[in-house]
Amino acid sequence: MNGPVDDDAEALARVLAPHLAMVAAVARTEHVTQAAEALGTPQPTLSRALARLQGELGMALVERTGRGVRLTRAGRLLLPHVERALQDLRQGLAELTGAEEGRVALTFLPTLGVEVVPALLRGFRAEHPRVRFSLTQEPWAQSLRRVAEGGADLALTSPLPSGPELASATLHTQMLRLVVPEGHPLTREAASGRIAVARASAEEFILLKPGRGVRHLTDRLSEREGFTPRVAFEADDIATARGLVAAGLGVSVLPARPKGPLSGTAELTVHGADARRPIGVVWSRQGSGGGYEPPAVALFRDHVRRVGPRVIPDLTG
Repeated sequence: MNGPVDDDAEALARVLAPHLAMVAAVARTEHVTQAAEALGTPQPTLSRALARLQGELGMALVERTGRGVRLTRAGRLLLPHVERALQDLRQGLAELTGAEEGRVALTFLPTLGVEVVPALLRGFRAEHPRVRFSLTQEPWAQSLRRVAEGGADLALTSPLPSGPELASATLHTQMLRLVVPEGHPLTREAASGRIAVARASAEEFILLKPGRGVRHLTDRLSEREGFTPRVAFEADDIATARGLVAAGLGVSVLPARPKGPLSGTAELTVHGADARRPIGVVWSRQGSGGGYEPPAVALFRDHVRRVGPRVIPDLTG
């Protein structure tokens, strides 16, 4: 609960806030006329505004010294806070309007955080070292929700959205595979071509947890093929699911591993045009600030769209 002191300070802050630049200019020049010139304000107007401010605050901030002015003790105590507030405002405006000094809020899949995101950031910051980043690592559904609600400017995620609120660009597409233990009977059946995921409907499945992009794709595939997987385990990540298949605990639908199947597993080519996992960058069609997109965000998105297709295939999986 706020006490009387907090309430008084809040009331005084509301009085002072519109006049921060005036107080700083008078303190810097120690001369009302010079301060008025710096602010582009007539001297009488500045004098009246300064007198009115001190009256509303109930304390003197400046006192006359011959032909100039100087800060009172109250003014000297207040000045560092005034300057800090103005600097914070300048920094905030720079982040909104400057391509080279802005801030980008980026959310990304945990699997992209090991190598892909660091590689993209490293290349971008080499050219734009003053751009700062706010990073969030989270599953697919949460990252899309964060961008849609304005909590992030961009998401590196998979699969990509199809609704009207979010726009996206594909950077790389991984093919989905039915991953089975090595020597599984379905391996022989798939040797000459593609296999329907429904052929594994009698098996227990190692699935990713709900909200993960690969789980969404698996659910969509099994629904279209008319069966509901029997769940043996729900994993947090792709690597765990792949390892559990190798241990013989079940089968799974996972992106093809770039370095080849994990030891103890076989990857079977899946039938169907939608047996793929697009990875890309997502942003709000309205921008993250009520229709406004900071230049630094557009700059980083362009970098990701240009460099991502080269980086992601080499580092994912």
